[in-house]
Amino acid sequence: MQDGQMVATGIAVAVATMSLLLLLWQRPKRDAEVLFAVVSGSMALSLMSPWMVDAPAWMRWAVAIGGSATCNGYWLVSRALFRGEGGVRRMHVMVAAGVALLIAAYRGATLAAHASSSPWASALDSVLTLASSTLLVLSFLEALRGWSSSLPQSERRLRVAFMVMFAGCVLSATLVGAVPAVAGSRAGVVAACAVAMVLFTHVALAHRRRRPLPSPAAAASTTRAVGVLTGEEARLAAALRHQLDVRQVYREPELKVVDLAQRLGTVEHRLSRLITQGLGEKNFNQMVNRYRIVYACRRLAEPEAADSILDISGDAGFASLGPFNRAFKAAMDCTPSAYRAACRAQAGADDGTQAALPSAQR
Repeated sequence: MQDGQMVATGIAVAVATMSLLLLLWQRPKRDAEVLFAVVSGSMALSLMSPWMVDAPAWMRWAVAIGGSATCNGYWLVSRALFRGEGGVRRMHVMVAAGVALLIAAYRGATLAAHASSSPWASALDSVLTLASSTLLVLSFLEALRGWSSSLPQSERRLRVAFMVMFAGCVLSATLVGAVPAVAGSRAGVVAACAVAMVLFTHVALAHRRRRPLPSPAAAASTTRAVGVLTGEEARLAAALRHQLDVRQVYREPELKVVDLAQRLGTVEHRLSRLITQGLGEKNFNQMVNRYRIVYACRRLAEPEAADSILDISGDAGFASLGPFNRAFKAAMDCTPSAYRAACRAQAGADDGTQAALPSAQR
């Protein structure tokens, strides 16, 4: 490895290690931060692998196993970032762990054979290429999940920046190794991409602490799986979601199912049947209230918002404060004021973390 690339790799290892230490120090930790702490440590070990050529066998094995939670681990981070607390479940962790075992097995095969030409290594390499590519695509697509014009501008900017940064780093690291003329500089490019992703992810985590997403366990996503629908039902379902996601009709306090049916050009009983049987909602009122609560959560999580809870409840579509408080507590297991206080406390704690990050890296 050339001196310049050695320096770049050393900087990347230091940044990844500092990221791990900062995340371990931070209190309290959210799912995305715990997962990114694992990814940071694994990234540091993975970047160190070229230095392990003359190291003892046990050390090379330790680095090979420890560095197996990079792209698979980052897929979990992206899920936690854009799905909120509870967005990563046991099944997802098991998938990532399975890919980690494949990575460890591949590196073990190459270590044992002292080359990547063994049949086992070649077979594992093909499987890993497919699995890693799939997880990279899924990580990118997480930023598109739930995209709509109703998202706050800051959230849309975060998601666009994530997609640009993630795609740029993945393509740069992939293409530089595929072009013979620049293949020799791949280690330096990979190191630069690693630093960029670590720093950007800390910015994204800071944003999420200031503006947390509603918990899927407490407030369901604003869309649910559609059952088997006929062509006409599918058209009606799409029109209904446009009214809810784009036009935000749920913010109208006096909205009734008959009013919405008229706007959609259908009859009340057909729309009610679609909502309960086709979309799996309990009834029209609970569906509308669910949208209202998710909207209110976004407003309450804004750190600089000066609007009162009464103003937010009216803006979300509730006719008075009492029904809003009852519906919010039933969905979120806390009062609106407690939810706002928790979001602002997290934002305050994060200000110290943001200040510490640049100083720790200087």
